[in-house]
Amino acid sequence: MEINIAENIKTVELLKVEILQKVTDLFGDISAEADGETYARIADDAANLINLIYIIASRLGVSYEDIEDRIREKLADGVREQHIIERKFGDLSKLLAVLGEGPIGYEKY
Repeated sequence: MEINIAENIKTVELLKVEILQKVTDLFGDISAEADGETYARIADDAANLINLIYIIASRLGVSYEDIEDRIREKLADGVREQHIIERKFGDLSKLLAVLGEGPIGYEKY
């Protein structure tokens, strides 16, 4: 993919600001008193951040497929290395399963 960074500078700067705004939104919603809409707001914040990260990486020449491959690799590495979050909660395996990869190192029953 050919990319001209100069043409993307304004877009990248805009995305950086939006990412910071969405991180602020997420932290605010995490700190807020829980109500019926808290989980929906946190899910929206997370989705917005993920989308913006994909788009900014794309503007910098990284394909969506490369990002997805790296996500899976990082998760699989964390499972194999028994990252503390994996050991305590199994979150990395759960996310791998959601992304279409079976749990690494675990037998299915």
